Amino acid sequence: MNRLTQLSLGLAAATLLGGCAAVAVRPEGELPPPLIMPTPAKVGVVVTPETGSYMHKESRASVNYEAHLGEPHKHLVEQIFKAEFTDARMFDSVDAARLEPGLMAIFEPRIEQFSFASARETGGTYCAVTIRYQIAIFAPNGEPVDTLTLTGYGSGPAPKIGNGEEELAIAAFAAMRDAAAKFLTQFQGLDVAKPLLASQALQPKVQPLPGSAESVAAAVETSIETVPINDVPVAQTASTSSPAPASPPPAPSAPPEPSQVPPQMAPENPSTSL
Repeated sequence: MNRLTQLSLGLAAATLLGGCAAVAVRPEGELPPPLIMPTPAKVGVVVTPETGSYMHKESRASVNYEAHLGEPHKHLVEQIFKAEFTDARMFDSVDAARLEPGLMAIFEPRIEQFSFASARETGGTYCAVTIRYQIAIFAPNGEPVDTLTLTGYGSGPAPKIGNGEEELAIAAFAAMRDAAAKFLTQFQGLDVAKPLLASQALQPKVQPLPGSAESVAAAVETSIETVPINDVPVAQTASTSSPAPASPPPAPSAPPEPSQVPPQMAPENPSTSL
């Protein structure tokens, strides 16, 4: 057996043993400049090392998926909060942030859930992504104040060739952008924003008494809904000229099979929902 034949057989064996490469979803993009008046406050923004390296792994129909969301999340968070506030400082922990003098609040945005529907699962016309976020809000001393919950929806075209990772990346960035637009356009209308709009520091939240109605409400479990799916083709790119959120597609006449569509979690109670 000659050298070339040996090399070819070795490569074939390695391919069979190694299996198929994972579908790596890496959302990329920049937010257009938001047309908002910044909140006049100095705040801390926390992205922990764990959140900064967040990866969602999942296997479906013998295909491995890896959604690399940590770095895009960190980049997007920095853009959002530097647009929303006159002074936003980045930290890797709440403990580090509370040592910074002059802060009026501390925010810690977290990725709570990533779910997607491939083009195969939507009927071959598009793919869809849902990302659920929680934003923990703390007083300058690090004590809790409130938690915001919001969900971003995004869609991308069905792949013409390849494994769909580029199209899922388009859908993932659209979902991140949708959540960003919701926060930017709605935050200043929330009660928790009122002291900051007056350049006043947030105060720690008073914890409810055990057994009280407020305590019971805080223990209510989150309900679960499915990702909205339809058969309407979407635009071939996620880039637009304004930060308007991507509205979720309308629900179909017949609900999708629960096993085919991953769950999207509704806002928690008593957290504020965007």
